[in-house]
Amino acid sequence: MESMARLVVCIVFMVALAFPMAMAVEPEHSGFNAPTGIAVGGDGAILVSNWGGGTVECIAADGARKVLASGIQSPAGLALNARGELFVASYSGNYIAKILPAGALERVADGLATPTGVAFSSDGRLLVANRASGEIVAVDTESGEKQVVAKGLSLPVGVVEMPDKSLVVSQYGGRVTRSMPDGSQQELGGAFSRPGVGIVADGSDAVLVIDNGAGLVRRVDFKGASEIIADGFAGSAVALGLSHSGDLLVGTWGAGHLYRIVRK
Repeated sequence: MESMARLVVCIVFMVALAFPMAMAVEPEHSGFNAPTGIAVGGDGAILVSNWGGGTVECIAADGARKVLASGIQSPAGLALNARGELFVASYSGNYIAKILPAGALERVADGLATPTGVAFSSDGRLLVANRASGEIVAVDTESGEKQVVAKGLSLPVGVVEMPDKSLVVSQYGGRVTRSMPDGSQQELGGAFSRPGVGIVADGSDAVLVIDNGAGLVRRVDFKGASEIIADGFAGSAVALGLSHSGDLLVGTWGAGHLYRIVRK
């Protein structure tokens, strides 16, 4: 019996090594309604879009929380420009809006196709993951002029520009694709189950991406190396941001949580 017990313990240990358990993480904030986009202000405030509630909320550095804007149709990606102005993508309304200080919305671009994740480029235009058209569209937020800057994508939901001007796009269709200025592409998503909206640069040659299908955050670099950075979330991981100190901010649907993961 003793030898059998030792065998069982050995088998359990070997299984644990082969299939590591998810890390236990505790939410820092709760009560969101399908958080989809995260941005961080210059003062450290965390801005969160509530897809299911039609709102954008602000969590100040001291923890105080308030609604910045409401009445937005399926608010998805959030991005701040160099002047600190906040922009939101309306997924079901097919528009981009600037959120004014009093909470009013000023539409800056219409006629998009389920815009999801957004990020500003180095030339000041807003990059929009235009999910239904399979494209990344660059929007001039002053004139509303739109230009397709990447295409042939599989349900793009998140985008980030890298220091070398390449764009890395997370796609609900299963891909993470790096699109170079010359139009060539590099596939980085082989290890992903279903990439989600959240994507941020991690240095000059890697990105952190929500793997919505697996419920975790994965880091992938331009040489193809991939590693799990954080998991063990309650709910479906969707939103991703970075605090000024480099902490990961993860929002989950279902549970409505916002997590802070301190990177060592």
